Formats: sequence, structure tokens, C-alpha cells
Amino acid sequence: MRKNKTLELIRQGSPAVGTWLQLQSVQSTRLLVAQGSFRWMLVDFEHTPIDHTTASHIFGVISDLSGGEITPIARVAAGTVDHIKHALDAGAQGVIVPMVNSAKEAADAVRFARFPPKGERGGGGMVPHVGFATSGPGYIAEANDEILVGVQIETTEGLANIKEILAVDGIDLVFIGPNDLHLSLGLPAKFWSDEPAFQDAVRTVKDACREAGVPVGTLCRDAANVRARIDDGFSFLGLASDLHFMLTRAGEEYGALHDISEPASTWCNMVNLDRLPDSLRGVPRD
Repeated sequence: MRKNKTLELIRQGSPAVGTWLQLQSVQSTRLLVAQGSFRWMLVDFEHTPIDHTTASHIFGVISDLSGGEITPIARVAAGTVDHIKHALDAGAQGVIVPMVNSAKEAADAVRFARFPPKGERGGGGMVPHVGFATSGPGYIAEANDEILVGVQIETTEGLANIKEILAVDGIDLVFIGPNDLHLSLGLPAKFWSDEPAFQDAVRTVKDACREAGVPVGTLCRDAANVRARIDDGFSFLGLASDLHFMLTRAGEEYGALHDISEPASTWCNMVNLDRLPDSLRGVPRD
């Protein structure tokens, strides 16, 4: 059975850089995989309307085309048995569970992702073994050691309970959700900031993870921020998303064509529907 290369790296304390998949496109995923730019790719079930059949095709493209070098991961919509079961049976080789606020929620995520005796996951998935290049029985025998289970800390409640959460056996990764953590702290949503409350929260998580020996990860807007987070001790780094790459590149080229600087809201967040005719002519608008 193939090893989970991402899990192997973060257990060694080495950085694993991946990206978010929001476009629900098998073809765009295939092209990104062929570039060989990422160690993992994550299908986002929480904030995109993706169905399990499409997700299964995407997971298969990632694992099969890369020969196991790139890890297909799911950010599930919630840490319930049905969400975790469906993602893993569709071929995800790791799950990241959002909004984990307590040790019980963390323990539930682990037990739903592990086969007995370490958990309560049921056997019988049609395809998850194929991505690991093994048989169905071989997968069941070894999957507990190769499926990544991550929990997101992105609320003040999760922050307050971080030590209890980390005491749960089987947590492979703590992922700081920067946008929602900012919101929970009463701050504007951002990928990262120097806000004292946010920085204090990050230090609390990092210190607890260091003490527990659990890797920590987060999502970054660009390469400069990935480098900065690696220097900070993060080992699981998300670099933007397929959607971000498309919209940002399109905006940059449009701006270069018409001598327009990147807007304060970034090209990725720009919506020009109210000025579409002017924008096509390159007419700036205040």
C-alpha cells in the first residue's frame, strides 16, 4: 500500500504545500496535478456545492495521475459520520474537519475516520483502496495509519479548549482557519494579520501544538505568506486555490493591459458587473 506522502512529511516536521480546489472541475484538477506543483490538493465540501461523484473523480485524478505523490484531501462540511464516511469512501486520503470546538468533536472526527479497533468506520467503499494502489482488504488493514485526520481551530471556543482537543489520540494535524478565527475574535476576515488578538490566538495554538507534538497548518494567500508561515513553524500550508489562481491571473493581465492597479479588495474578490461595459473598454471607475 502506498504511503500518504503528506502525512509522512508533516510527521517528520517537513513542510507540505498544497492548494484548495473550489472549481469542482476534473479537468482543471488534472492540469494542476500534471504541473506537479503541490504535495496535496483539497476538495472543499464546506463552502462549495460539490457532489460526491465529481469529488470521487477528482480524488482519483489526483492519486492516480500523480502515482500517489500528491495526496487528495477533503475539507468536509461537518465532523459527522456521514460527511467523513462519504469523503473517505469517495477516495479522500485525509479529512480536515471545520469548526472543532471541543475534545468530543475532535474524538468524533477520529473515530469516524478510523476502522476498528481504533474507530467505527465501516468497510465497503468501492474505490478508496485504488488510490493507495492496494486491494480492498489491504486498504482496511492499513488505512488507519495512512488517513490524515485534521481539525480546524477557528473559534474562540476551540481556542479555549485547544489543550483538551490536542489530548485526543489520533489527531494528525491542527489547522488554523484564519478567516473564521478573525471573525470569531471580532475582527474583519483575513488570511493573516498583525492584529494583537489574532497573533495571541495563533501563539496559543502553536504553543499547545508544540507541547503536544502535533503539526500545525493554515491557509495562505500567496507564496510570500507560505514562506513566512514555514519560518513560523507551520508544516501544512495551503497556497490559495484554483479559483484564486484563475481570477487573480485574469485580473493581473486585465490591469496590465489597461494600466489599472490591483484593487484594494484584490483581483480575486473584484466583481465588475455594474461597470462591465466600461471595464471592457478599460475605462477606470472610482
